[in-house]
Amino acid sequence: MKRSRSVLSPRFKKQATAPTAAAVSVSLMLSGCSPAPKQETAQVYKTAEECILVNPDQEQLCRDVFGEAMALAEETAPRFNSLDDCELEFGADQCMGGGEFAGSLADGDQYAESSGGGGWFMPMMYGYMMGSMLSGSSRKYRSAPLYSSKNARSPMYGKLVTGAGDTVGRANDRVVRTSPNNFTPKKATTVTQRGGFGKIARVKSTQARSTKSSSRGWGG
Repeated sequence: MKRSRSVLSPRFKKQATAPTAAAVSVSLMLSGCSPAPKQETAQVYKTAEECILVNPDQEQLCRDVFGEAMALAEETAPRFNSLDDCELEFGADQCMGGGEFAGSLADGDQYAESSGGGGWFMPMMYGYMMGSMLSGSSRKYRSAPLYSSKNARSPMYGKLVTGAGDTVGRANDRVVRTSPNNFTPKKATTVTQRGGFGKIARVKSTQARSTKSSSRGWGG
């Protein structure tokens, strides 16, 4: 007696799988769930030495990534017209000169316009985050400078913020989950209104919480 095998014709397979896919789609719609924003894990360090202490066999890598973050800070940190405006947002002794003012702290009454637009004031880099990504068979590392305010009245007080105003964690965090987009260098924000950068950070923080909440959805 021959054994009989259950074989589904291509037409029957298509009819059988379609309702299942539709059911999943309807289930997701009813639950109100939406895909969570893609995030990746990043390490946070204040200095190259701190990175080396945690990764003693990666000394050169730590120094290279730190140097990259410092260079990016010069290019992408928020720019203020006066030292006073910068310190209002980040706290006393937390700002420095950039461009023609680099390497020195100018008097708070001195404005960038006096340098013909070649100088500005920017927050000192609080630290940097280091992430990794696979590129073929190798792993590449990338960094992004981070800032934090010591002014208790600032929206950025006790937080880790990118040069674009995106909050990635708290000042004492050493590991954060962040959007890969936060590693992409953005054009430096020129702050023309007192307290303007803090307002940007506050709005972005609110939007991020709203997006995170909506991604969970009802019953998601």
